Amino acid sequence: MLRRTASRVAIASAVMLIAGGAIATPAMADSGQVGPKQYFDGEVFSLTSASALDVIQVACAGPATTGHPIAGQYVAAHQFFPPVTTTYGYTGNFGTEIDVNLIYSIGTITVATPTFATLTYYDTKAEIPTSLTVPCSGTGVVVFTPSPDPDGSGKASDVGVTFVSSGV
Repeated sequence: MLRRTASRVAIASAVMLIAGGAIATPAMADSGQVGPKQYFDGEVFSLTSASALDVIQVACAGPATTGHPIAGQYVAAHQFFPPVTTTYGYTGNFGTEIDVNLIYSIGTITVATPTFATLTYYDTKAEIPTSLTVPCSGTGVVVFTPSPDPDGSGKASDVGVTFVSSGV
């Protein structure tokens, strides 16, 4: 009899712990809005981001040296809370958005694309436009710049990327 009572108490206790844990678990928060004095890090999501981080896959035909990013690749910014390292971006005193552009070199020419995405919320993906012209191979930097930054207190987050031709 004592065994059966102890067993029932143990089962009831386990059920209460599980139910209590489910109630006590916080709901997922919405992505926070970009605002002044926040730390962040830029992220690049390629088609194969699980195996090849920070790769931009490019549709290049034949002997072309430039092409266009393949659809389905994204950028986003992730917020970090202090204490943080100095390698993260910082929105500065006035930043309410993060502008994203791309810098790369072809030979001795350095190309800086215009802003192709403006992020106003963290962890919200923005697609890399297929209209951009980028190298079929090589490296570049995706720059996540806080804006506005009239006093220069903000700091960009730079993400090195590798361009890989899909052979299309």
